[in-house]
Amino acid sequence: MYEFLWEYLPYFLLGLKNSLILALVPLALGFLLGLFAALADVYGGKIASTLINVYVEFFRGSPLIVQAILFYWTIPDLLGIRIDRLLAALLAFTLNSGAYQKGYLKGAIEAVYEDQMMAARSIGMSKLKAIRHVVLPQALRIAIPGWTNEYASMSMSTSAAIAIGIPELANLSTSVASWTFRSFETYTFTALIYFIWIFSSVKVLEIIYEKVKIPGFEA
Repeated sequence: MYEFLWEYLPYFLLGLKNSLILALVPLALGFLLGLFAALADVYGGKIASTLINVYVEFFRGSPLIVQAILFYWTIPDLLGIRIDRLLAALLAFTLNSGAYQKGYLKGAIEAVYEDQMMAARSIGMSKLKAIRHVVLPQALRIAIPGWTNEYASMSMSTSAAIAIGIPELANLSTSVASWTFRSFETYTFTALIYFIWIFSSVKVLEIIYEKVKIPGFEA
């Protein structure tokens, strides 16, 4: 029943490779962006907090597929430039992921901020050193469950890149289904690939969290 899929396996592997790029690169860059935004929101004052919240609400309040279209067609048209499809998707996905990760990281920072900051300052640490050596090491561990959710969400959301023609897994699966007229087999196989990829990755992250979680701060 599924034997015909072997002929198209290179397409599925190419799609999976592109989907991994579209998930992992924005997650890594989004983490850095989200961490900077969370720290600026907590410690940066009213103006910084307002600007960051405008950014966060835009990217959390509009569909990812629309954001991809904005970065590939709308913004380049306004600026009179051309942009690579993959670069446009990575920009949109990174800014989207950074907005969500900012929320997880800010919540984790605030969970330990007051007591731990007071304790660190009482033994003579500067505010910057207290953030770096006391607050962040604990906050990053607390944020792992939320980050795990973002990993799963971004991994599934890579299919939004179909809107700008990137040959990721969902896009190429649609092509295979149209070529073979075997939609049921094609999409069940695609769903299995997504399941194995995301389920196994999430389980690894859950194991890591169990090893590093802070007693009393379990999610």
